[in-house]
Amino acid sequence: MTGLILKQVEGGRDLKRFMRVPWALYGNDPAWVPPLLQQVKERLSSRHNPYFEHADAAYFWAERQGRPVGRISAQVCQLVQEHQEAGTGHFGMFECEDRQETADALFEAGAEWLRARDMQRVMGPVDLSINDEIGMLIEGFSRSPCVMMGHHLPYYQTLVETAGFRKEIDLFAYYKDVSQPFSERIEKIMQWASNEVVMNIRAVAKKDYDKELRNVLDVFRDAWCDNWGYVPPTDSEVDHLINQMRQVLDRGAVLLSEVDGELAGFIVVLPNVNEYLHDLDGRLLPFGWLRLLTRLKFSTCDTVRVPLMGVRKRFQRTRVGAAVSLALIDTLRKEYMPRGAKFCEMSWILETNSPMRGIMESAGCERDKVYRVFSKDL
Repeated sequence: MTGLILKQVEGGRDLKRFMRVPWALYGNDPAWVPPLLQQVKERLSSRHNPYFEHADAAYFWAERQGRPVGRISAQVCQLVQEHQEAGTGHFGMFECEDRQETADALFEAGAEWLRARDMQRVMGPVDLSINDEIGMLIEGFSRSPCVMMGHHLPYYQTLVETAGFRKEIDLFAYYKDVSQPFSERIEKIMQWASNEVVMNIRAVAKKDYDKELRNVLDVFRDAWCDNWGYVPPTDSEVDHLINQMRQVLDRGAVLLSEVDGELAGFIVVLPNVNEYLHDLDGRLLPFGWLRLLTRLKFSTCDTVRVPLMGVRKRFQRTRVGAAVSLALIDTLRKEYMPRGAKFCEMSWILETNSPMRGIMESAGCERDKVYRVFSKDL
């Protein structure tokens, strides 16, 4: 490893180097979207991210001959120890040049930190919480990532697997042309549901915004509690999410489905603001913020993303549950799609979630990207 220097982040200057590593690696990748450095800094900060109320993390970066060549984070989340497999730590924020020795050194630095905290296995990438960006892109490199989704270089999979990691699970991103209607078969399912139950689809009431979103999160907990990797968000994380959602609600939508008066499901759609970030180079100063605000106000996104969708557990695997999901998608497509949007990404969907995958494919969505989570015993 001639010339390779690997350090743990210890101060502000190191953190800036850690955050800037992707700029040295993705320069020739037209699909890469430079993230806003201020947002990355807040995510990594124990002062701003409520994740750190129940988790610890360390950051490592590598350079060769003064040039950044890699980085990795290592995390231990106490909620993962309680709700998933005890002794499981995470790695995340992984970026690396195409050299196995560099990748091995980064993985070993993270593993050593995790072993010192009694972890027996490592899983990732997880950036940083299981409820944030997870998985490594292994299929679908040509299209730029949607908001809050990752993008990676094609050789990363080889680096990870050669380092001894194995597949844990795959996550799918589905893509749909929103101008295309449902098939006759799907229309019949929704018509059947309308004859069997009283279903009402509506947008969240902005005057009761906080209450409505907490009800949405209650459905989310119920719908997702048996899924792979589920870790319930804390009250602080819920408050943080609600504040973030408030900023984009006017440009997106949150729809609720009520069945016989009971809240049965929901769908959230966000404009793909990544379309506005390509030329900002990760910076809002001195004039990046003005360009971003102008685009948010006067421009339209070609693509939107559905990051969250859920149906109460008692309706899942039933015709009513399928109709709830399809009606939410169809109402979103017909009435609440942000102005000018042409395509919708629905991500991510677990490969093991056969009912939801069936609904996506029945609705005319195509599997467009695959993200993989890896694991390894320590």
